[in-house]
Amino acid sequence: MNVLFRADASISMGAGHIMRCLTLAKSLKKQGAICEFACKTLEGNLLDFIEKQGFRVISLPAQIQDEEQEAKNTLQHLDKKYDLLVLDHYQLAAAFCRHLKTQCQFVMVIDDLANRQHDCHILLDQNYLPDAKARYRGLIPTSCKELIGPSYALLRDEFYQATQKRLDNHILVNFGGSDEQNLTEQVINALRLLKQNAPSADIVIGANNPWRAQIENKIATLPNVKLHIQCNYMAALMCKARLMLGTGGASHWERCITALPSLIVTVAENQQATTIYLDKLGACVWLGQPAEVSPERFAEQIGYYLSQPTRLNTMSQNAANIVPKEAGTPLVVNEIITMIRGKHGHH
Repeated sequence: MNVLFRADASISMGAGHIMRCLTLAKSLKKQGAICEFACKTLEGNLLDFIEKQGFRVISLPAQIQDEEQEAKNTLQHLDKKYDLLVLDHYQLAAAFCRHLKTQCQFVMVIDDLANRQHDCHILLDQNYLPDAKARYRGLIPTSCKELIGPSYALLRDEFYQATQKRLDNHILVNFGGSDEQNLTEQVINALRLLKQNAPSADIVIGANNPWRAQIENKIATLPNVKLHIQCNYMAALMCKARLMLGTGGASHWERCITALPSLIVTVAENQQATTIYLDKLGACVWLGQPAEVSPERFAEQIGYYLSQPTRLNTMSQNAANIVPKEAGTPLVVNEIITMIRGKHGHH
């Protein structure tokens, strides 16, 4: 089974598209698939990173053209036929896929915007919204298989293997890679306010966190707080914590599969709708936006929830129901294999 991924990373676009494609590629590889990536050489691209993960990369010219040109460009660089094209790209849609079908038998699109036509056999959107099902009506072929919602979230392998034991009165803090609003430091100040009632904590920051030095200094004076920089064992930390403080986005599904109750600050407009909905379903608590929190408010919320084990247990159960242990990446891989080996056979 030959699979081609078409996705890009850049400074403005971030790494999210490539990261979720890599997660899927690694799982397909375990099933014997040969996966390759076609990516543009934009500033901040991840071509070397993808190759280090063991996948061939076809590099495409950086300038972005219309879909027809993009398709012709991509086709010129292909030297074989593929069973599946996986497209994860906001600038490319139906026209691109139509052309690529000359070289790719099946097409899967990963999207979360629901704002353009797609020509595909499978559509994956891992977002959780009350109207999720209706969003793609009229945008995809009627025969298209829709994989909608977080039970299809592309989660890394570690989330299916973690078996840490939860520690009472222990929290996990992670506000994303760069944490532009420095929410991490506010939580550290909250722990100082809680004095002898402060829980133990694991605090995770990205390597390029601009406040790293002052965070390291402050943590040095707190006895039960451990700092992790750019760690690759998030699942283990999530399984160990009783409560997490974090942001919206894809980490919601990581918290759900590890049944981790959380207090969430949304740091981007596109995190709000899903976070508010999860709060309504009792799977997390939305504290609002950065302007609405402070060390005092964090201290009060941490103290309150850690003293309410029954509430935490209910939140934990509600989160676990959203992405059950066997859901996510394995379900997506299963759908792909069923389609390719399935009743359609090879044309």
